[in-house]
Amino acid sequence: MSPKRKIEKGEPSGEGGEKDEFAHILHFSTMEEAEATLRRLDGMLRECRAAGDRQRAARVLETAREGRRRAQMIAGNRQVAPEKRAEKEEIQQWFRVWLEAPDTFFDWLELRKASVEFVGRFGGTDE
Repeated sequence: MSPKRKIEKGEPSGEGGEKDEFAHILHFSTMEEAEATLRRLDGMLRECRAAGDRQRAARVLETAREGRRRAQMIAGNRQVAPEKRAEKEEIQQWFRVWLEAPDTFFDWLELRKASVEFVGRFGGTDE
């Protein structure tokens, strides 16, 4: 078995010549991007579950775990500005909650964004 290598965007995945849908899916430079990424992952997970595609569902979950790890790594990097580190810590928490409870995550997220703590730290949402 050959070692794993990263598949680049637009490159055939080797499985029937199709493109790897997981390449470059993680975007969380901002909280808005993080929420959009989690919505995409959530949609993919729901599709997988409806189709009984356990292998693809596992990839969706692993992708989310990778997002959580990346956000956590940035949050812990003392060379990153404190405001950005705080955002990444928050985003890491979003990934964690989605991984633990995807069916209730978006209800939780709306409550979280309306909380006094969130608004005091990051400001209100424009919605």
